[in-house]
Amino acid sequence: MPLPADGNIPAELARLRARVPDGFTIGYSGDWGVADALLAGADAFYSVAAGLLPAPMLKLARAAQAGDTAEARRLDDGFQPLWKLFKEFGSFRVMHVMADLLGFGPLEPPRPILPLDAAARQRVALALRGL
Repeated sequence: MPLPADGNIPAELARLRARVPDGFTIGYSGDWGVADALLAGADAFYSVAAGLLPAPMLKLARAAQAGDTAEARRLDDGFQPLWKLFKEFGSFRVMHVMADLLGFGPLEPPRPILPLDAAARQRVALALRGL
């Protein structure tokens, strides 16, 4: 499910856990919230970035699941340029550029969705280099 609009994942998890049976899995999406959600005790995280960046995303998820706040925050900080692009342009469009830059392309989103322009593509390339 999407991250809570108010950003208060612990409170939402407490509300949800009180309403669902034991063992019910609660997971979130919205890659920029992976560290917060898993550190707060979410059972799962549904990531688009993990499809193209499995190793660094797994490191981030494992650190958060282990409760290693310092390491999860350190790794999440490295993703901040990518999270900013996801929020600005939408992860769908950014992922197409990433796939192209990583050699899975050339790829562009299907019309009517427009591809990112050259300046935005350069920003995606810089975010990838930071990872």
